[in-house]
Amino acid sequence: MGMCGAYLRVTPDELRELTEEPERYWAYAEKAAGTERAVDIDKAWNALWFLAGRAGFEVDFVLGGTLLGEADSDGPPRHFSAEEVRTISAEMARTGFDRLSQGVELSVLEAEGVYPSIWDEPDALDYVRGYYDELVTFFAGAAKAGEPVVTIIT
Repeated sequence: MGMCGAYLRVTPDELRELTEEPERYWAYAEKAAGTERAVDIDKAWNALWFLAGRAGFEVDFVLGGTLLGEADSDGPPRHFSAEEVRTISAEMARTGFDRLSQGVELSVLEAEGVYPSIWDEPDALDYVRGYYDELVTFFAGAAKAGEPVVTIIT
């Protein structure tokens, strides 16, 4: 199956509950699955992290955030405040995928060991683009609603 990334919009009250009981993340994620409140980025998380770091994003929207609980094999979940969500959304709006991936050769992703190992496929960046575009919409919705976001890689 491999390591996959996911994002979840929460209300400020839900974030307070998750701060107190991080293990409740799974119940919240299950409830939000298939709605605009959740997005799964599959295995594109590492490529997105690599590209965003290379582009100089102010907030690391993949591996950043504040921990909810202690590190274990599933995560731990991390969260972004509503203010950080607004910053991420604005950066994503300014940085379309073409700009994010500008000048990146697939051989560099392969040489850097970026997960997953698909960089020998000519349309591999299209896989990443699809998830980036979903995140742009997701973060825009969260920013507009003034909501925090929880993320996890499992």
